[in-house]
Amino acid sequence: MQNVELIEDLRVRRTRKMIQEAFMALTVEKGFSALTVRDITERAMINRSTFYRHFLDKYDLLEKYMDDVEAIIASEPLTEEMLEEHKNSGSNGLIKLLKHIQENAEFYRVMLGQQGDAAFTCRFQQNSAERFRELMAFRGVTSDTNGLPNEMRVNYVACAGMGAIMWWLDNGQPCSAEQLAMWLGQLTMPSLGMLPFPQLAAEN
Repeated sequence: MQNVELIEDLRVRRTRKMIQEAFMALTVEKGFSALTVRDITERAMINRSTFYRHFLDKYDLLEKYMDDVEAIIASEPLTEEMLEEHKNSGSNGLIKLLKHIQENAEFYRVMLGQQGDAAFTCRFQQNSAERFRELMAFRGVTSDTNGLPNEMRVNYVACAGMGAIMWWLDNGQPCSAEQLAMWLGQLTMPSLGMLPFPQLAAEN
């Protein structure tokens, strides 16, 4: 019985992987808005009923893809040790995310650009903002002496961070994921009221 379940699980994962790979390749070629379920099934060489056993439509496929991406960030819980270790280098979760984006650079360049999906961009930014809220709450950061609201801080930093990632993608990733993570961390922590602005270090 266990062998049957294992085989079925492998079959499901293999089918989902084929669908996801077809979806990502076609998004780069056609843009998300022009993409259809028929395009995906033809590229993945499956029938439509197989697709609909796994996903409701292309939007559901995109949502589940984002769920997997969020799991990358959530894989590293906030602790004092983690914050101290990575205060000048960017967290492991951020580095993992940036490496994932780098490995799928063309897909993210399209999806976060004009041919992408507004809901994808919005969710990407909202997820970043939520992570910053957790970070500020963990550190007990409140509005500063000038009354700057925390919500303004997190949304500003989330938007700026996404802009930095788009710059990175549009310019062919001119620095490593580790270097970008370090720069983002050095800009983010002071903007969230946690550290003074440092002199940014260049990659050797």
